[in-house]
Amino acid sequence: MASIKEIAKLAKVSPMTVSNVIHKKSARVSAETRERIEKIIQELDYVPNMSARALVSNRSNIVVLAIPQTLSDDPNKNKALINPFYGEIINSIEYHLRQEGYYLMLRFVSETDIFSSMVVNWNADGVILLGAMDNQLDLNFKNIKIPLVLIDSYVSQFSYDNVMTDDFKGGYLATEHLIKTGHKKIGMILTAIDGMGVAQQRYKGFKQAMEDYNCFVDHDLVFEGHPTYEYGYEVGRKLIDKVGEIDGLFAYSDLVAIGVIQGMKDKGIIVPRDISIIGFDGLFIGNICEPRLTTVYQDIDEKGKQAVELLINRIKGKTIEPQKVILPVSLIERDSVN
Repeated sequence: MASIKEIAKLAKVSPMTVSNVIHKKSARVSAETRERIEKIIQELDYVPNMSARALVSNRSNIVVLAIPQTLSDDPNKNKALINPFYGEIINSIEYHLRQEGYYLMLRFVSETDIFSSMVVNWNADGVILLGAMDNQLDLNFKNIKIPLVLIDSYVSQFSYDNVMTDDFKGGYLATEHLIKTGHKKIGMILTAIDGMGVAQQRYKGFKQAMEDYNCFVDHDLVFEGHPTYEYGYEVGRKLIDKVGEIDGLFAYSDLVAIGVIQGMKDKGIIVPRDISIIGFDGLFIGNICEPRLTTVYQDIDEKGKQAVELLINRIKGKTIEPQKVILPVSLIERDSVN
């Protein structure tokens, strides 16, 4: 493989000039010289040595996206990327990092991983952490010495940049829409009521809307389980025993909502004739399922973009105080609420 010195010799310029052209720092290099160097680079099929560059600059241009896997008993935890939410947020983060010249490394983090040592070994420039809680920060992510940005993380330690959705308002909007369309016996499906995270905030919004409109929260109609299509499907099949007791259901994610719809359909329960369903996320799959899913929309691409922007500013030393970005939500009315 050709070296910078060999290219410089062929182009009759200094190695520094070649390096400037390679790294797009060629403002003082004439157009003729730049074109000559670029032609030689192309002819020799030169590829920059990323490892050597990282050693010289002490920068790898690698950012790690870390996703904690919090539910050890989840039978589908090894299939996380089936969830289209992950696909959309990863796509957004990778795209916006690429625009800044960075590379994405993805890691799902188990309960036993000591993430700080991994980051050192990878020589990463920064970390984006999706969906962390206080105990995970303390257990898995303490002692990280490089810039760290949180996404969808409700933590008490406000010492990190954080991007999140207005989950409380989203839960409120979903429940209010069901109430305003004539539903009173409304249930919810989520991961857990207790704790501090996305699901709990959406539940608080659900509960507040029910109280504001004088509707009774029946805890027999609140289902706690895994954040998967499969769990939604399981709940949907069980709802045949509650026809008449429930007329509306808020699922805390679109994927779970679609599972509920299919589970009910297989048991002869028709949405929205027998029960109305509303989801949360605004994923594309909600627009192609049957019936098309009414949902609370969050801008997932903007969430990834904001996280990357915060991280790059932190890497470049442009920010000092922790920043918190709360993105708005809106209601998309389709066919699953009658």
